[in-house]
Amino acid sequence: MSIVMLPMAPTARMIVEQVLGVKPGEKVCIFTDTDRSQNITHLLGSWVQAVGAEPVIVTIIPKEVGGIDPPPSAVAAIHAADVVIAQASYAIVHTETVRQAIKKGARVCDMWGFNEDMMVHGGATADYGKIGELSHRVSAILTAGKQARVTTKDGTDITFSLEGRSAAVLAGVANQPGQFCAFPDGEAAISPIEGSANGILVNPFSMEKADIGFLKEAISLKVVKGKVVSIEGGVIARQLLEFIEPIGDSARNIAELGIGTNPKARVGVTLRETKKAWGTAHIAMGDSKSLGGKIESPMHMDMIFREPTVLIDGKALLKDGRLIA
Repeated sequence: MSIVMLPMAPTARMIVEQVLGVKPGEKVCIFTDTDRSQNITHLLGSWVQAVGAEPVIVTIIPKEVGGIDPPPSAVAAIHAADVVIAQASYAIVHTETVRQAIKKGARVCDMWGFNEDMMVHGGATADYGKIGELSHRVSAILTAGKQARVTTKDGTDITFSLEGRSAAVLAGVANQPGQFCAFPDGEAAISPIEGSANGILVNPFSMEKADIGFLKEAISLKVVKGKVVSIEGGVIARQLLEFIEPIGDSARNIAELGIGTNPKARVGVTLRETKKAWGTAHIAMGDSKSLGGKIESPMHMDMIFREPTVLIDGKALLKDGRLIA
């Protein structure tokens, strides 16, 4: 093992042994792309071999947004695996490919956007026992809630129904059949009732799309009856419109409300960590099926908001990014 790779080894071991609980004889698909670190890929493969499992590494050309199904050859490898480590540039957990793998009992860890710095600093080094406790507490509040409202100092003000929906806990654990998690992790997420979202989204801190990322100009998205009906702003607004228009209505769906619960995740360092950071909330467009919604779409794009206020049935869960409940 090289000097460069040595500091990253404990995190690779944690992902294989603790997060996923890989067992001898299991088949493990490491799904990656040409923009990701080969050092991380090789470390993950080495730890999979060290526990007596069989790694298969599948590399594709990177996609520009989450929620896009992999090509057929990659799908076959994912569906043949007991465990899937998704080390790509964007998330694949919001795809039919992964939903079918989970349905068959696969354990999935989606560590999209991971870089070598993240292997030794930030959200990966957090206490995941405490993150789990907090995420379960936030999840219970979301699940019990009927109505959510999210506001920010920049002017975001959106409401939607949560009635009858169950929130998911993403806390860095997928060691049982049919479980999935992210890494670094730390959030409670829920899919709003279709058609219930109304309001406006203003100046998210970041958008999980390759040519957007951390925003440097103003943008606003008007939401009516669960759909983004207009997008105003400059170059970024036009880019986003040009991307979602060919996809159709499914891309305009308000798909998710997520609350970050990881106190060590760093805001503004990478897109991957920002959405997990304590004191952030994210609202997604596109596919909602992986979180219990009804809309299937070939995209899932999170918009992350710093220091939001989140009200559940009129009671503050977050106040300017501080956990209240």
